[in-house]
Amino acid sequence: MNTSRFFLAGILSLSMLSLSLLSPDALPQVTDNQAALVKQSSIIFAGTVSRVAATSFAGVPQSARTIVVRVDSVLKKPATVSLKSGDSVTVEVKDASAFQEGAQATFYTDGWIFGSGVAVKELGHSLGAASEPVPASGMNAPGQMQGQLTDQQLKDRMNESDFVVVGRVTDVHKWNVPKTKSGAPLHVTEHDPDWHEAVVTVESVLKGGQVKGNKVIVRFPQRNDVAWVNSPRFAKDQKGIFCLNRDKTSGAPTAKMGGKQVNVYTCLGHGDALPLSEEARVRSLLKK
Repeated sequence: MNTSRFFLAGILSLSMLSLSLLSPDALPQVTDNQAALVKQSSIIFAGTVSRVAATSFAGVPQSARTIVVRVDSVLKKPATVSLKSGDSVTVEVKDASAFQEGAQATFYTDGWIFGSGVAVKELGHSLGAASEPVPASGMNAPGQMQGQLTDQQLKDRMNESDFVVVGRVTDVHKWNVPKTKSGAPLHVTEHDPDWHEAVVTVESVLKGGQVKGNKVIVRFPQRNDVAWVNSPRFAKDQKGIFCLNRDKTSGAPTAKMGGKQVNVYTCLGHGDALPLSEEARVRSLLKK
């Protein structure tokens, strides 16, 4: 009987040893998944869930999948997004049952709605206290992933723009792509942008001369897609600085506004929309 016990113990020990030898093979897959999330995400932060089935600011559609998270640390974000420790962010999560008030996690997200606050859509998460994500190949370390534009980069963006204006978004609506005479869509792409239009009331023009009227239409992609990862999205009442380019992307460079045909503009690049806090920097760079 004792011999049988030793035999069984030996089998169990060998089984555990086999599992321990196999487990490192699984680790690269976990690391790869995390690195892929870092690469796909435009906003990464660690935070604590403060409310469930709620939103952090008006204009975000509330549902069972929206939660409010207090930001503990920001690991990655575009320069155009104002986000810091202590802010409250709305996160549309994939599975609301995975979160409860007080839960801590690192959130891998993409931008959703920007207005008087920030709302994002979850691509993935890692539960537990704040931890630095594994950088994707070719990316900076987490502490260096803020995505801030240098003065030269920002100056180049503005030099390429037709207009640089200070303004406020007064309306946002979906743009229905017109069809050709054959009935086919005007412009088809596998990376469908889900075009929306923001009506921006121009308060001052920093570059480009006079804008006709005091309102412009800015067409932007609403869809979270790799082709549009650096394109800012807009929400009603959002204020900021806009680098405008005449629309050469959507296939319809003009639209009707107030009964008149007007030019349509886009803000599709990293740094094409900036918070008002950057106004002094923008004015200084434009003078150089």
